[in-house]
Amino acid sequence: MLKEVGYYAHVRKDLAALIPKGVRSILDVGCGIGSFGAFVKSQRGPSIEIAGIELDADAAQEAGKHLDKVITGDVETTELPFSQGYFDCIVYGDILEHLVDPWALLEKHKKYLKPKGYIVASIPNIAHYKTVKMLRRYEWNYEDAGILDRSHLRFFTIKSIRKMFADAGFDIIAVDHAIRASKMKKRINKVFKNCLINSIAEQYLVIAQKA
Repeated sequence: MLKEVGYYAHVRKDLAALIPKGVRSILDVGCGIGSFGAFVKSQRGPSIEIAGIELDADAAQEAGKHLDKVITGDVETTELPFSQGYFDCIVYGDILEHLVDPWALLEKHKKYLKPKGYIVASIPNIAHYKTVKMLRRYEWNYEDAGILDRSHLRFFTIKSIRKMFADAGFDIIAVDHAIRASKMKKRINKVFKNCLINSIAEQYLVIAQKA
């Protein structure tokens, strides 16, 4: 039975907005019940092709109602039934941090992208000021959601994100930030000319291109 429907149904509209114009084929990694893909189709038109891969069988079955093709399985071990250079874009929405070896997966998936194809990803920022404050108290407390979600296996800073993509053969062409800090913290960051951005960003939103 599908569990935590809200988790699988969450739509990252900010991530959808980063998908470059002209993209006609997308692989949504960890597609849940297909809500993200359905939203992208509603914005870009039904002719855009969106395939997904999802570990949860019930979620994958539901996603099949919205996406053009859905594969059920572990993305790290499942061979995808697509030819080389099939996709214009691969989306990793809150996925890479859950994997055993995200570095190897990026390298593995590169072959499915067309020349100059794109990756769009959202990745939590472990250098967030709240995590730093926690470490100063000699604590490390997992949570049900967020940066220290107890299901996260890997943790990243902006530097390690840049290195991961570069090592896998991608050029990062844009980085945006998901920020839910108070208005006061945002004002302070603005006053200091954005120098606090890597401390108040909960997530990095990355657009990378196959080198």
